[in-house]
Amino acid sequence: MKKIALISLGCVKNQVDSEAILALFKEPDFKIVNNLEESDVVIINTCGFIASAKEEGIDTILSAIEYNKTLVVCGCLVERYYKELKAAIPEVKLWIKFKDEYQFLPSMIQELFEDEKVTSKFNIFDRITADSSYFSYIKISEGCDNFCAFCAIPFIRGRFVSLPEDDIVAYANKVVKKGAKEIVLIGQDPTSYGRDLKDQNINLVHLLKRIEPIEGLEKIRMLYLYPDGITDELIDFVKTHKKMSHYFDIPIQHCSDNILKLMNRRDTKASTEEVLDKIKKEIPDTILRTTLIVGFPGETVKEFNELKRFIEKYKFNHLGVFTYSREKGTKAAILPHQVQERTKVKRKDEIMQLQARISYDLNKNMIGREFDAIVFKVNKNDYSVRCDYNAPDDIDGNVILKTEKVHKIGDSVRIKIEKAFVYDLIASEL
Repeated sequence: MKKIALISLGCVKNQVDSEAILALFKEPDFKIVNNLEESDVVIINTCGFIASAKEEGIDTILSAIEYNKTLVVCGCLVERYYKELKAAIPEVKLWIKFKDEYQFLPSMIQELFEDEKVTSKFNIFDRITADSSYFSYIKISEGCDNFCAFCAIPFIRGRFVSLPEDDIVAYANKVVKKGAKEIVLIGQDPTSYGRDLKDQNINLVHLLKRIEPIEGLEKIRMLYLYPDGITDELIDFVKTHKKMSHYFDIPIQHCSDNILKLMNRRDTKASTEEVLDKIKKEIPDTILRTTLIVGFPGETVKEFNELKRFIEKYKFNHLGVFTYSREKGTKAAILPHQVQERTKVKRKDEIMQLQARISYDLNKNMIGREFDAIVFKVNKNDYSVRCDYNAPDDIDGNVILKTEKVHKIGDSVRIKIEKAFVYDLIASEL
């Protein structure tokens, strides 16, 4: 029996892949362990989205070499830099590309040890989950067809593919029966769900209509929503169905029409404003999250100031900023007027200082609001809880519950916000 340990880097979409990889290793041939020192084989599932993710991947590989284990590396970094990595780091025994090779991982590892080969089939809905039992990520699509000028994902992950609706619904039923109260739908572009399927009636709302009635399910959240895919139908569904989290994660990237065009985004400033205005009008208590890129090639001071005014106007509850990363093979990498690194960092700092003030003002306005929440961490003197305010990917602020009652992870509670900080909230139990 070979002991397998896995390190998952990058986003929650990568985490889901990691969980499906682990499920390939069945007993009695394999055993999953959490301790690298205890393992025979260490698998590293990498991210290669931007420069910092590549650096993290390389550092993790080099650190893992020190354990003197059989080392296997897969994921986005391998897909993108297979030949270079294989030549540069010979200590790695196997470099595995995406899912066409994932299913052969167990047999390839067995072959390294000259053991009898085993066969497995990679299935994104067969996972050994790292999720807490109270919630589950469910990937609904693979790849992306947007080809944003700054993004290498379509070249790494391939073209957009909707996963089968019946499989998604079956997996949702499965995790709810096992105790999940919240489901989080993810993908590179979830709002495009169904457009590649033969049945033209299937879209994201159609999928939600099948998941929402599941008995025992309390909350459905969606992440990474492309702005122009947020339809009136989707907004209305969120508004009229109690299980839908009043939470919209919309990575707009920028607001300047010129920059959006250079980014090869389909949106305009006006179309983005229209979507945000509709959401705010129809669901006034919604939580808004976005991601921005500053220092994109050609971004002028005027356009940067336009972005700051836009943030002031729409006041996102949660906002993250990336400095533009020049990625080889993307359209933006060869654009003129590349912005200096120190200017990018300065602009990022300005945005985050502005957002800190906005976040604090919005959080103070949260005082007195009530939420249905789920306990996800038991601390020494209090509890960390999840509600509409914060997604489970550790990006948003924390909600800390102060209560005399005793709870365990997964308990449903009704809370009231009592105190606000820049990014975090303190709540009492009702």
